[in-house]
Amino acid sequence: MEWARFFLPIISRILLGSVAAAGFLFTACSLFEKRVRPALRSLLLSMLWLTGYWLFLSARHIPLWVDALIPGFAMMLLILVLIRIPPPVMKRPGPESRIDERDALFHRFYRLEPGSREYKIFYRTHPDLEYVDNAIRNLPNLGEPGSRSWHPLSSLYPLSIFDVLEDLTRGADGDDPDPVSRESRLFTPEEYTRRVKGMARYLGADSVGAAPLNPAYVYSHIGRSPGPWGKAVTLDHSNAIVIAVEMKHEMIRYAPDVAVTTESACRYFDAAKAALVIARILKRWGFRARAHVDANYRVLCVPVAVDAGLGELGRLGLLITPQFGPRVRLAVVTTDMPLIHDAPVHFGVQDFCRICMKCAVNCPSGAISREEKINIRGIEKWQSVQESCYRFWRRQGSDCSLCVRVCPYSHPASPIHNVIRRVTARNPWNRRAALLGDDFFYGRRPARSLKLPEWHRRDIITDETVFKNKE
Repeated sequence: MEWARFFLPIISRILLGSVAAAGFLFTACSLFEKRVRPALRSLLLSMLWLTGYWLFLSARHIPLWVDALIPGFAMMLLILVLIRIPPPVMKRPGPESRIDERDALFHRFYRLEPGSREYKIFYRTHPDLEYVDNAIRNLPNLGEPGSRSWHPLSSLYPLSIFDVLEDLTRGADGDDPDPVSRESRLFTPEEYTRRVKGMARYLGADSVGAAPLNPAYVYSHIGRSPGPWGKAVTLDHSNAIVIAVEMKHEMIRYAPDVAVTTESACRYFDAAKAALVIARILKRWGFRARAHVDANYRVLCVPVAVDAGLGELGRLGLLITPQFGPRVRLAVVTTDMPLIHDAPVHFGVQDFCRICMKCAVNCPSGAISREEKINIRGIEKWQSVQESCYRFWRRQGSDCSLCVRVCPYSHPASPIHNVIRRVTARNPWNRRAALLGDDFFYGRRPARSLKLPEWHRRDIITDETVFKNKE
């Protein structure tokens, strides 16, 4: 028992002190992220814990059983945290069917001109959408005066980026390989995969994955993207390379301001640049390849990214990655080059999104579902109302991204948040504890940052204004 009398008090005091140290570390991380509420709350809790710790050390006599209870409790807690229970996965009861790009929301607003032949044909077969769409058309377009976040200078940042991106992506069409020497096609799939992923990261990709191309994720007909309207899409590539680029947290925190649209446009540009170069490289190696980038897609990026192991599909309808949450923009390169495929990842998103609903609670248009999943074209997922979402975009003058900002997976990659990400992937009670902590420290409706960068300054639009106009 002598060893116990000597070691147990030391161990118990180290454990109690480490709790205060972790609290101060969280405070420091929050201050570094310029987030006041979590910093103040964690500082207050740490000071209270430190006071209790000091009183504990000041006690004249602490029974040995108390010193034994503290490491015992810590050991039990550690075991509970580390227990691994396979998380639920997204169900695909099937059969999965292809989507006509002409039905996509952006096609209707960026390709259909009122009075045109295509306009008449589309709304003749979709009469239920014409009234809704025309009501949205009467609102200011993104970047035009009249929206809440419009500014004569700032609102033109993202439009200019998208203009350049549109010029850049005209080279995406055509997948014919270059005539090359036989040696370029003699390497193994492992070597091709290693080189392509390395080059993509060098070009700015934050995550890269490879997957077999599911034909159900290829659009059936051309809509918004370049090419004859309504032409059947034929894409017989066997593999896909998915590129993800992180959107900076310090810009996302301004959502739903137009500053977020600037960030979104920049990351679409970065993803497109990497995808176009990779596609060009594959053609020079003698393979067929096509880049699928903003406004010029032949495939659905999110489900392809899920298959490529970059993340899971969340309640908000976006890809949620393990590193950045939904703060990513995607591009895809399809090809017939042999690749080593990545396995899909499962880190608890389906379970977490089911109980969290923070995106749905904060959605100013009510577009994100609070209900259970439904079967949509052979996949069980949450259904969002795209028209309600886009109507808010037009009124706000930005692509909103409020759901991205408030998502608990969107926190920056600080040491504390990285540990929490790993822990929540292990079991359901960790995910529930993480959600309670997120609500306590950041709030059920996390506050937005109102001080825009100097180069993006304009009159401030408060959250109260946003929710007052909630549709």
